[in-house]
Amino acid sequence: MEKKVSLRVSDEDLEVIDSFIARHDFSNRSEFLREAALDYIERYSEPKGQEEVPERIKLPKKIKNNICYLIKMGHYNDWQDAIHELVREGLLKEDMEKLEKQYDAVNSLSSKVETYKSFAQEESEYMRK
Repeated sequence: MEKKVSLRVSDEDLEVIDSFIARHDFSNRSEFLREAALDYIERYSEPKGQEEVPERIKLPKKIKNNICYLIKMGHYNDWQDAIHELVREGLLKEDMEKLEKQYDAVNSLSSKVETYKSFAQEESEYMRK
């Protein structure tokens, strides 16, 4: 049994949808929207045999959907693999940024120390004269 569903869409979005329908093999808006909704569900559904993201890890819906899609496409084996890799990449980037800041700070201090040494040496030579 089919049910009727109302959907509010802006004029601009409806123009995009109608243009897409005209260029592709859809007989009407209903067919297109039904296919689009089912494709979206298929794309972002949990891969079969894969565990859901652990409940203690809170992710925004958009990120969760994207990770789910990457698992389905084979980029990651499962949630554990995805989270491990994403955390590692994030921490590596953060660690590199910290190391670069520390390196810059050490270089800055080193140049200041060299400047003070130079002043002290010049002062020492001046005092000897």
